[in-house]
Amino acid sequence: MRLKLTAAFLFLLCARGVTCAQAPPAIQIFMPNGDRPARELRLQLTRDDGRIETVFTDSKGKFQFTGDLNGIHDYEVRIEGDGRTFDTTSTSLRFLRGQVSYVPVFLNPFKGPGLPPNEVVDASGVDNDVPADARAAYERAMKAVGGGRAEEALGELKRAVDAYPKYARALNDLGVLYLKLDRLGEAAETLARASKINKRFYLPRLNLGVVLSRQGKYAEAADVLGRLYGESPDLQGLRPAYADALAGAGQAAKAKKVLADALAAPGLSQAGQVEAHYKLGMLLSREDAYAAAAAELEQAVKLDPGAANAHLLLGGAYMQLKRPAEAERELLRAYELGGAGVGNAQLLLGQLYLSQQKLEPARRALEQYLKDVPAAPNAAQVRETVEKIKSALGKQ
Repeated sequence: MRLKLTAAFLFLLCARGVTCAQAPPAIQIFMPNGDRPARELRLQLTRDDGRIETVFTDSKGKFQFTGDLNGIHDYEVRIEGDGRTFDTTSTSLRFLRGQVSYVPVFLNPFKGPGLPPNEVVDASGVDNDVPADARAAYERAMKAVGGGRAEEALGELKRAVDAYPKYARALNDLGVLYLKLDRLGEAAETLARASKINKRFYLPRLNLGVVLSRQGKYAEAADVLGRLYGESPDLQGLRPAYADALAGAGQAAKAKKVLADALAAPGLSQAGQVEAHYKLGMLLSREDAYAAAAAELEQAVKLDPGAANAHLLLGGAYMQLKRPAEAERELLRAYELGGAGVGNAQLLLGQLYLSQQKLEPARRALEQYLKDVPAAPNAAQVRETVEKIKSALGKQ
């Protein structure tokens, strides 16, 4: 059975000796003068596995990484400038399992007017003429989003757009909210509309490409993101999204070049390097180029020893290269880091142990896989294999 893999300070809140509930990691945004914001702020999170999320702080600038955003990950965080009190600010974060973290982020001071003719603008540069009623509806929408009231937020964003049809920020956020609600058709339509307002406001175009990829329209996504890449290849979050679209469209060679160019570009963050090496390793694994894939994945885990998915793919590559000891080490490490979230590590361990006729470890690994991924499409086949192993063990 062969598997083809496609697959600025920290404060500890609980002192030693004190028993307390473990809160999720959080970031607190501060204005350039040290005050807390007086309203919700929008954050764009780019995770080390390529996932891009748009989230909102509470009314005092705090955001907690709950649910599937929690765990061992690196994040690139971007807060768009408001054109009045602070400039666009980006920072890198890392959260480790079992470590309760509070990370303050201070916004960059506003430096005044003037973008060069070909510079990309953020939302503040295209929404200066928004009337008061549209802006008020938008602010109500942000409060609703911060409170988890999605339908209310949708209604307010629609009011904002009705009041001012060229409200780029509201259209973009409406499209992103549709995306979060898995209403992909409405998301694509809304983001396409937003992207036509000002080509120098890149977020709707980037988000449109992400939505098209989610719809399986990889060729269209590659076209949208490719045009954006030609204008501003260094935009945060663009290269991984573009590479994903290219790979989905069957343009693996071009996808690999985009990722290689990302690694060659100056100033790439460590999280960005990890992501590029990981995605290159994934693409090379799909092409059965396991030695080259292993080299990329080795770089990824060297840069970020806590990257569970990179350890998982590296273990799979080592299996194909007939390096069982190293494969076992990486798969065990992947599962130690990611648990049930990387349940495929147990499947691969089961296969590895079977190839070595280690029946009892194989049984344990495969049974753990079934517990972790009960709805796996190969569950029936794995159960059958487990029964055969039990039968063989009974005869020994």
